[in-house]
Amino acid sequence: MSTDKEFRDKIKSFSFHIKTPEQLPLGSGSRGRFISSEETGGLAILVPSFGALEKEEVDYVAEEAIAKEKERVKTAKPRLATMALRNVVNETKKAPAGKRKKLLEEITKEGMR
Repeated sequence: MSTDKEFRDKIKSFSFHIKTPEQLPLGSGSRGRFISSEETGGLAILVPSFGALEKEEVDYVAEEAIAKEKERVKTAKPRLATMALRNVVNETKKAPAGKRKKLLEEITKEGMR
């Protein structure tokens, strides 16, 4: 009898946690994937799935998007404004510490004309 009572007490002390996955709108597949800009070298990429695609499908789409983004970044030409700003920064850094502000003002006045 005591063993039955001990067994019932042990059963009562157990706590059960039933975990059910969160219900996705379109199914039980992958949620999607986010690829940061550090990994692509360009823009960040979001591949949403909302449960419609499986993990392998999301990974395939993500890998193709990464390859396209890396190709885009590789073939992108620098813009004129970016190159001009880079030249201004380089010239300002070359100037002595006390003369940088004056040099920057001269460069921007010349550019305004």
